[in-house]
Amino acid sequence: MKQEQKFYKDRTVGLLTNFQLLELSLKLYIGTAYDYIHMLVEDHIHFDFSISDVENYPLERLLNIFGKLNGNEELKKRLNKLRSERNYIAHEALLVTVGSNPNMDTLHKKAEDFLYLEDELTECLKLVTEEFGKLKVKGELSRLS
Repeated sequence: MKQEQKFYKDRTVGLLTNFQLLELSLKLYIGTAYDYIHMLVEDHIHFDFSISDVENYPLERLLNIFGKLNGNEELKKRLNKLRSERNYIAHEALLVTVGSNPNMDTLHKKAEDFLYLEDELTECLKLVTEEFGKLKVKGELSRLS
């Protein structure tokens, strides 16, 4: 395998890992939000959603639910822009590395795009983590009431 192919493949696998971390972060956020909602409404209405309801959801569905539970519009826009990139990474990106004669133009162009995607994904992960921290603080305060 050519050095460029290996570099591209390694970067693709790294991006897949970061997308998995993003999915996990969203699941934890949603599960915690469901726990707090349940705590707040349990005396008034039956609410039986939990993290187990979203454990097997793909990124698309997680982003839709997160969008209903979180008011950070800028973050939601940024996360939604990642949808098509994630689908490309998960379903097509490694095809470029298959075979002995890869399309080097695509490989070089995508490798450059991946640098920017990696930065955006890392930043979005950080922002989701910050939102999770805010959710936990709000939830803890509501338990004191």
